[in-house]
Amino acid sequence: MSKNILIVYYSLTGNTRFIAESIKDVLEAQIQEIKPIKEINPKGSMKYLWGGMRATMKKKPELEPIEKDPKDYDILFLGTPVWAWTFTPPIRSFISKFDLSEKVIAIWCCHGGSSGKTLKKLESSLENSHIIGKIEFQDPLKNNPEDAKKKVIEWAKNIIKDQG
Repeated sequence: MSKNILIVYYSLTGNTRFIAESIKDVLEAQIQEIKPIKEINPKGSMKYLWGGMRATMKKKPELEPIEKDPKDYDILFLGTPVWAWTFTPPIRSFISKFDLSEKVIAIWCCHGGSSGKTLKKLESSLENSHIIGKIEFQDPLKNNPEDAKKKVIEWAKNIIKDQG
């Protein structure tokens, strides 16, 4: 039985996008990038201050229109960068916008240093969902992208295989 799969992600610097596109390629899934209407500047060190502050304050920025409705899919893959040891405000907005209870979801994050409790916090925010997998990547575009791609492909294939 073929599953209808949606990959939802937010990416400021391209790392999370790289992982999302790697999953898309191997699973032939649909993809939905989350974009806030007002984006922070991805260049320079101020992104860490502004992004971390917004993440810590649990901000929910207004998002650009989302074309794909997660309720139309059997499995969601949800990816986020790590900001201040948690998931990003655009992902928080997405989670608050859609009822993801009872959805089957695999989650991942990308980080430059430590993921902290990002995946645990993301899982807690999806408390009524069925989390079927978690994985993290440290700077996949800098730290051997081919290894990161192999790692995510194996992870994604195993998740789908386990879902029968």
